[in-house]
Amino acid sequence: MAQIPNASKSKIEAVADEAADRIEAAASTTPGASSEDIQAELETLRRDIAALTQTLASYGSGKVREAGEVSREYVESARETVANIEQDIEDYVHAKPFQSLAIAAGVGYVLALLSRR
Repeated sequence: MAQIPNASKSKIEAVADEAADRIEAAASTTPGASSEDIQAELETLRRDIAALTQTLASYGSGKVREAGEVSREYVESARETVANIEQDIEDYVHAKPFQSLAIAAGVGYVLALLSRR
């Protein structure tokens, strides 16, 4: 399971504490609410926020893992494509060596012309 950086964790805890303080202040003005009720609600809120934090961390690590798998698939596909192209070129060169040599010389000549400019 992925860990949340300390700075982010501290920020989340600070926001949770601030929200709890606001709820506590609002509840103290509500008639009929006991101190125990308020404390219980605050503890419930803190547990919910902790669970939410864990869920967000798990979600983020899952997305990173998924992106890694997709990128591995693309890399493997690219390797297969390059290997196939390489094999096709090799087969062509073996089948038509003089034509391949002429093509290579022509490409070299064009590149030489372009590099002079």
